[in-house]
Amino acid sequence: MYGFIVLSIGSFSKLYAGATPSTNKKEYWEGGTIPWMSSGEVNYGQIFKTEKCITQIGYDNSSTKMIPENTVVIALAGQGKTRGMVAITRIPLCTNQSLCGIVTNELVDAEYLKYYLQSQYNQLRAVSSGDGTRGGLNLNMINDFIIPVPSIKKQKEIIQILDKFDTIINDISKGLPAEIEARQKQYEYYREKLLNFKRKD
Repeated sequence: MYGFIVLSIGSFSKLYAGATPSTNKKEYWEGGTIPWMSSGEVNYGQIFKTEKCITQIGYDNSSTKMIPENTVVIALAGQGKTRGMVAITRIPLCTNQSLCGIVTNELVDAEYLKYYLQSQYNQLRAVSSGDGTRGGLNLNMINDFIIPVPSIKKQKEIIQILDKFDTIINDISKGLPAEIEARQKQYEYYREKLLNFKRKD
């Protein structure tokens, strides 16, 4: 379709693991102001706020790390369909240990990475279901996961197209359930087309 290079996520990103302050210590949670994301919240797709916050002392006494806004977050573990799901932060926050934050450099737009990893949901789950993995992803697996990287200009074009589809299918007021389902299928079809990179012979 167009030129691209193949890179591991770790070659253009810094990965951050989260943690959970002790729930037995009220001072780590009560009156907290630091947004703390749990793995289930990855289902929201975009994270504008978190269900829980921790205090500064809770943050200082755990190994969780703050990640900036527009960080791609992937669920390493979780009930049901959660493992392998991807979201993007819209605020600075920290996470629990079942999430990995991926902060990209100038080679890869975070929105592009989000869309690409969403298209690789089944592959990510397959990677995490191998022998000896105990059905979970880890930072090494994410670090080594290979993705095609076109130019930033092409990445922006892909983002622009998929953003339009995303807006349509997420705006329930724009159609009936059957229409929304059809739009979802259309979106997934075009996402696969846009993100299906093949080398030229």
